[in-house]
Order: sequence, then structure tokens, then C-alpha cells
Amino acid sequence: MKRVALIITALLLVTTTAAFAESGIRGRIAWRGELVPGITVRAYRQIADIAAGKHVAVAAPSKVDGTYSLDLPPGSYFLTARDYEGQPQPGNYFCYYSGSPIRVSADHRTTVGFNLIKIPTEAPPVEASSSGISGELSFQGEPLERAYLYVYKDPSKGFKGPGYFVQPVAKGDFRLRLPPGEYYLLARKRAKGGQFGPIEIGDYFNYYYGNPVTVEKNRVAEVKIETITRMPMLEEGEAAPFRGIKGVVTGHDGKPVAGLHVFAYLEAEMTGTPDFFSPPTGLDGRFELKLPGNGPYYLLARESFGGPAGDGELYGKFDGNSDHAVKLDDKKNVLEIEIDVEAQSAK
Repeated sequence: MKRVALIITALLLVTTTAAFAESGIRGRIAWRGELVPGITVRAYRQIADIAAGKHVAVAAPSKVDGTYSLDLPPGSYFLTARDYEGQPQPGNYFCYYSGSPIRVSADHRTTVGFNLIKIPTEAPPVEASSSGISGELSFQGEPLERAYLYVYKDPSKGFKGPGYFVQPVAKGDFRLRLPPGEYYLLARKRAKGGQFGPIEIGDYFNYYYGNPVTVEKNRVAEVKIETITRMPMLEEGEAAPFRGIKGVVTGHDGKPVAGLHVFAYLEAEMTGTPDFFSPPTGLDGRFELKLPGNGPYYLLARESFGGPAGDGELYGKFDGNSDHAVKLDDKKNVLEIEIDVEAQSAK
């Protein structure tokens, strides 16, 4: 009987492992178009765990052709790729996947490509009359012009929406006063212009490898952020199934409205920075908003980010439920909804 039990247990373990191996991520890793071996991909539950080294899974080093594969159970993950243990040194490779959090679905292996940067040499903090950061944004060794430096204090929302501060960077170099504290820094330059919206092919972006940056009193820290672009060759493969909400935004006359964002909040008050937001609606009023969890998500549509709705601004909350919320589940990953908006009047 013991032998039979052991055999059954072993078969269960094999079956469980095989099922587990059906879900996860895979893809290619490159630096400036050159496929790179020996890079390890790590998965984390939250952004704060990256600096703390609290990963939940690590892939085997990438192969000669830059390919890798990482088994993960269904869920949401933040991802990095690098070639070092411990503290990074100049010349090491690093990448934070800007599409994080990535949703891993059962029986599916999501394709995720990593476009690496090399850790730069940075000067130590210097004494100054005020505290802050200085440095440069670049792309492949050249200053990145007409970009934005985003400063966040709370990484728990995945850097969605407006941050603590947004600094326009005209010609690559910047200097910014900040109170002493810890900050997360990102750089973005959208081909379409503007401060907000999802990262698309042709855009420049990156997460600073040294996040969080500690700003000390009367000291200025040097920060160099090399931006990257999305490389389609790294993302070839079966696309992950869409999970979230789709629908249309309409005006008081029932006609579709273009140029509005749909915001999703995790809190019923729906104030401050949205946790997730869609690209602007098209001429047909249609939108798609990917969401990583089940919710509930509290929804509204509006033209602008931040602050109360302005006089004349188109604005409206989802009224399909009394609390303006939707929930997803494992059986129905896509919801189709409609949000009505109207121009707000000054109070």
C-alpha cells in the first residue's frame, strides 16, 4: 500500500508540475538589437520587492539566441532582466519590463521581450545648498530631447497616471529640486506627444535601474537614465489573451465621443491618480482597458488627468451598477460596457 501511495503521489507531482509548466512567460533578450545570452529574468509580486531582492521566480540564463522561458502560476507579476547578483556595477545589463504588471493566464505562455541597457558610471552625490537630483536622459549614447522625467513616491500603483512630479526635459540634461526622501524615476517620450498614455512602438521610455533613489538633505544625486524602445522582434509569438473591459463612450445625445480616457480606480472614491487608464477613445468612441485582477474596479471617463472636472469638461461615471464598479472573473475575462458623459458646469 505504501508503494502504491508513493507512486500515486509521484504521479500527482508530475501532473501538477506539467500543468504548472503550461503557464508562464517566454521571449527574447537583446541589447541594441544584439541578442544576449546569460541574462536571468526575475518575477516579483510588487515593485518594491525589486530593490529588496524578493523575487518569486528566476528563469535559467538566456540561451545563445537570447531566448528564455520562465514557469509561473497564473497571476500578475513585475519583471526584470539582468546579468548580476547583488549591487549593479557599471557595464552590467539591466531591464525593467515597462509593460508590468504582466498577467499570466492558465495554460498560456505570454511573450515578453527585454531590451537591455548597460549600467552607466555615475558620480557620487555632491554637497549643495538644496537637495535634489541632476543628470541626463539619453538614447543609445545621445541626449534625448523633448522628453519627460517622471518622479513617483509610491510604486504600488505601477506608475500609472500622474506622478509626484513631472519634469519636462528639453535637451537631455536636467536638474530638479526634491525634498529629502526616496523616489522612483522613469523617463518617457511619446511619438504622439503628451505626458500620458500607454507606451507604444516608436516611443522612448525606461525605469531607472537604481530605483528607489535616496535624496539626502543638501545633497544632489547624479542620475543617468538611458531610454529604450519597444522591439517587435523580441515580442514575436502568441499574444496574451485580452483581459479587461471594452466598450464605448457616448455623449448626452447617444453619439460616440472621441479623445476621452476611461479611468479605473481600486477605491470607490475615485479621486487622485487612477490606478489604470485607457488610451484616448477613437472617432467611434471605442476604448480598451487591460486590467490585471478581478477588481472591483470603479470606472469613469473624462478628458483630462488630475483635479476636479473643469467647466465644460466631458465627464461621466459608469452607471451600469449603483457603485459605478465592474468585476471580472476567471470565466469571463472581458466585459463590454458603455459610459455616458456630459459637459460639466462650474459650481
